[in-house]
Amino acid sequence: MNGLILVAGGRGERFSKGRGKAELRVFKGRSLLEYWSVKLHELKPLFDQIVVVSWQEIPGFGHADPGATRKDSVANGFSALRRVDKVLVHDAARPLASIHLFERVLAWLDTADVVVPTTGVEDALRIVEENGSNPFPRFGLLRVQTPQGFKYEVLKSVLESELSDVDEASVAQRLGWNVTTIEGERQNLKITYPEDVFLQQLMYSEKYGFGVDFHRYSLDKPLVLGGVTIEDAGVGLESWTDGDVVLHAVSEAILSLFSGGDLGTLFPNSEEWRGARSETIVSQVLDMARSRGVVVEELKITLVADRPLLRPWIERIRTSVARITNANVFLSVTRSEGVFVGGLDGMICVAFVKGMEVKT
Repeated sequence: MNGLILVAGGRGERFSKGRGKAELRVFKGRSLLEYWSVKLHELKPLFDQIVVVSWQEIPGFGHADPGATRKDSVANGFSALRRVDKVLVHDAARPLASIHLFERVLAWLDTADVVVPTTGVEDALRIVEENGSNPFPRFGLLRVQTPQGFKYEVLKSVLESELSDVDEASVAQRLGWNVTTIEGERQNLKITYPEDVFLQQLMYSEKYGFGVDFHRYSLDKPLVLGGVTIEDAGVGLESWTDGDVVLHAVSEAILSLFSGGDLGTLFPNSEEWRGARSETIVSQVLDMARSRGVVVEELKITLVADRPLLRPWIERIRTSVARITNANVFLSVTRSEGVFVGGLDGMICVAFVKGMEVKT
């Protein structure tokens, strides 16, 4: 069994003068914690337990409050773990560590007590001395990264020890445990200074999607649009589910962000989905998106409906879709204006979505 402790409770003195870099929305309008709230879903298959040490909780994952020191923070996260065989400790300030690196650290723990990813030093070095500075050889020097891996009992002994050092692996070595270094990743950079926000270009990529849906009118069903039941509409929409043409188009658009398939295949006309609320469908589609590292940011929706009069309902529908998707939503409603011979015998909804993909 594997456990992960994500340390995200640092004060960020060099980055934000102590305001805490994990919570600041400086990475394309998102914080490091919001970034990890997506990326952790991709790491879930590797770990039986994930604990986030931060001042804010991430829904769906364990939580521990930060301590006065790094060692205290890791200890708090460790206390929140049930007994596992292997524990990885990772700094949230290193958002670009690949899933492959986590996999390799776990694999090395099959035969090692402590595993530390490292990279070489390319820059020329100088050491400050009394008479100024002098060249210092870089041969044999290594940059230390996270995630660092530990057998459960090893990390337990480190955290129970009175010793402290720059990281848990250093304490483990002082306690007599063997530390195995493996090749790290050049892109696994640490966000330390304000200038490091340039890493957002490597953390995220923009994604765009499109969805459309149509349902015929029905006199036997209530009208539900964007999760809102339109009272006294006098007409509904024919569908196996609740016929919410707005949320169906939104779902199709989100699925197109990550080539996730189509609603008819994923949610067929089976007894399981007979009369189902479309909010449930959207919720599952959003979970699929998060598992692929994709988060929805903005939706632009156009609903074509000749009846009933929907102008009084537009803001309620828009607000409901924004709540369901946790995205900025723009909604417009228009009529077919005689484009269809005999009139439009139903409603058409078109949705455009802008999303952000977490790079891994």
